[in-house]
Amino acid sequence: MKRILPASLLMCLIVGCGSDDRLTQMAKEHEARQAEQNLKMAELQKSVADGSKRLVEAEAESRNKLLAMQDKLRADQATVGEQRDKLEGERREIAEQRLRDPIIAEAIVQVGLVLACLLPLVLAGYLVYAMKHTVSHDDAIVTEFLVADLVSEHPLLLGPPTQPRLLPQTEDIVAKNGINLDLTGEPH
Repeated sequence: MKRILPASLLMCLIVGCGSDDRLTQMAKEHEARQAEQNLKMAELQKSVADGSKRLVEAEAESRNKLLAMQDKLRADQATVGEQRDKLEGERREIAEQRLRDPIIAEAIVQVGLVLACLLPLVLAGYLVYAMKHTVSHDDAIVTEFLVADLVSEHPLLLGPPTQPRLLPQTEDIVAKNGINLDLTGEPH
């Protein structure tokens, strides 16, 4: 509307104050064209405003999506961090177990050896205890006879002592050095 007024004034000044139909017609055509241009300009501005509005909405939506993706990424990173910490803890436990297991195994072996060494002593102690508390007169006579037979020069139950059998290499050494291994007491 602002553009129409200066154009109309300009036409009036050029033409003058006469009543020319042709000039009037041109002014009306110009006014109609100006109105049409104004309508098109208003539609274009409305279209630009709608496009700008859609652009702002699309940008806001994409920004919201980006924020949601960043939140999801942070959550995933936190989960990965927790899993890494858990894995590191398990690795440390396994390392400690690898150090501890051989020590425990060695302790078990040592305790087993100690028990194996103590077993004959415990058994002998039990036999001595049992003999002291349960010896009858007949057992004492049999025990005395067996001990006397074991220490005698001519045992009745075991027979005479025999020559021990030597390995072939040992026989060669004995023969070269003239060693007497006769346990019977008789000269060679």
